[in-house]
Amino acid sequence: ASDMSETVNKVNVVFGDASESVIAFAKDAAKSLGMSREQALSAAGTFGNLFTSMGLGKKESAKLSTNLVKLAADLGSFNNMDPTVVLDKLRAGLTGETEPLKALGIALNQDKIEAKALEMGLMELGGELTSAAKIQATYALIVEGTTNAHGDFIETAGGLANSTKIIQGQIKDLAADMGEQLLPIALKVVTRVGDMVSKFSEMDASGQKAILVVAGLAAAMGPLLTVTGKLIPLLPTIISFLASPAGLIIGGVALL
Repeated sequence: ASDMSETVNKVNVVFGDASESVIAFAKDAAKSLGMSREQALSAAGTFGNLFTSMGLGKKESAKLSTNLVKLAADLGSFNNMDPTVVLDKLRAGLTGETEPLKALGIALNQDKIEAKALEMGLMELGGELTSAAKIQATYALIVEGTTNAHGDFIETAGGLANSTKIIQGQIKDLAADMGEQLLPIALKVVTRVGDMVSKFSEMDASGQKAILVVAGLAAAMGPLLTVTGKLIPLLPTIISFLASPAGLIIGGVALL
């Protein structure tokens, strides 16, 4: 739940007014992508941060980011790969590392990227390829080079592999929903512990030593009380054994 809260905050900052469409996209991510809401939002936020840093608008970044998250789910299903691994490879490809894309059946190089940028009108012949133009051209080539995988997750959602991903995503969503109800309580506990730590650090050395001694005694008494508690029901049996001939013999040997 805490991770979910932080991720939603990141999405709001990265996409601004376009964040609502990204949050709506991730709402049913477990069924449609085999990811939890937090995983889908986190991936989209990471892509969006990359796109916006290279000059793309927030609305366009939101569209490209959600498309890439969906593509990662399809490629993971098509290639029997973990979607998080696919996301890492796609992110690497967008930043210029074309080698990881080969594992997904995508072969890119600078010439292809420049040719695509010219085709899309993102640069002029002989002109400079900007970062924004390069990432858009790379994205287009990735989408074009993975047509066989498009829609594969939904088409094979009934299989064991994707059914398992769906259940795992739903369980994580359930945990986040339950945790959201506990966040206020957890915050109070953390705040109280923080106050206690602050007060401890403000004490003089003798006061800190006294508390540590008491804490050490309490820690030592725990196991002792546990052992004692287990021994008490056995005392009649132990006494009977010590009074028996065998117990007397063992006791005599021990004394020797």
